[in-house]
Amino acid sequence: MKLSIGMVLVMLLPIWGYSQTTVVATSHAPTSISLPVVALLDIEPSNDAVVLTIPATTEAGMSLSMTSNSSKWINYTSAILAGGSTRRITAHVSSGSVPPGVRLLLSVSSPVGAGGGSRGGSISNLALTSSAQTILSGIGGAFTGNGINNGHQLTYTLGISNYGSLVKASSTLMVTYTLTDN
Repeated sequence: MKLSIGMVLVMLLPIWGYSQTTVVATSHAPTSISLPVVALLDIEPSNDAVVLTIPATTEAGMSLSMTSNSSKWINYTSAILAGGSTRRITAHVSSGSVPPGVRLLLSVSSPVGAGGGSRGGSISNLALTSSAQTILSGIGGAFTGNGINNGHQLTYTLGISNYGSLVKASSTLMVTYTLTDN
């Protein structure tokens, strides 16, 4: 019997040891977080030009048709200063000129695809000139996603503004987009 009681005591001793209070040690590590001001903008796809050609009519007395190209997308990333103003994107013809009697219109879609934050709205049929004009406004902390089918789709439309000024012409233009603080 003494042997049995000794075995019970030996078995109870480990249980008694685990019922003691557990000691916890803690430590702290200072952490610093920094977010820079960011203003990035690009046009996708970037490797091909927008080509617009007004087709010749095949029927006497018919007007010339407008032509459009919606192959480009504007993508941006924006992080503004705390309490700072929102941003806007402007567009203008920075080199070359639109032939006489013709107008180049730009439409910008609402944001689609990936992205989030305070992204700009849309605009329709803005006549591009050599003066910078706002095409998107109210951009805060935001991103559009990258590449085609993300951000704002750009639609360029070439149309006739004055038939009396039309002459056979060809022109190469550069349209410049700028992301700037308001």
